[in-house]
Order: sequence, then structure tokens, then C-alpha cells
Amino acid sequence: MTEDDLKDFLETNKAEIQAAVKVRMIENLLSQNQWAISGQIAKVVEEFVTAEIIPDVRAYLADNKGPLLQAAIAGAAEIGDTLSKAIVARTAKRLQPDNYEFRKVLEALFS
Repeated sequence: MTEDDLKDFLETNKAEIQAAVKVRMIENLLSQNQWAISGQIAKVVEEFVTAEIIPDVRAYLADNKGPLLQAAIAGAAEIGDTLSKAIVARTAKRLQPDNYEFRKVLEALFS
């Protein structure tokens, strides 16, 4: 390709070359500044959540404190009951006369 051929090629494809260069430059800018952009977006989101969302959630929780507290107490009581039943069932199973541990405990107590 001669110098004149190259000039003709560049002139003929000037618009496409400019568009491709523009796209490449934008891609490079985005990739170079991706972390800074992400950090700034995270900061804006955090500020929005702090200013706009948290106060409404706090107000909702305060308005529903009674029912939430009752549900928490009921849940804690149910957990306690379930745990107690599991302990009793496990202990009863270990105290079966044919259980190895039961026999060992009795041997230790009475020997």
C-alpha cells in the first residue's frame, strides 16, 4: 500500500475510524475509573439509605415494638420448650436398660 493509498483509505473511512476511536476511548476511561466510579456510587447509595431508608425502618419498628416483642418472647419460649423436649427424649433414650451407657453408669455406681 502506497502513501496515497493510505491517505485515500483514511479519508474514505474517516467517520468509522473516528467512531471506533471514540468507543475505544470511552471503554478505556471506564475501565481505568471503574473502581472510583463504584466507590462513588456505593457512597451515594450509603448516604441515601442512611438519610431516607433507615429513619422509616426505625419508625416502623418503633410503631410495631409491642407485637415484635411479643413474637420474640413467644419464639424464645418455643425454642426453650423444644430444647427441653429434645433433652428429655435424649436422656430417656440413654436410660434404656439395654443401652451400653446406662449399663456402664450402673456398673460404676454399684461396683
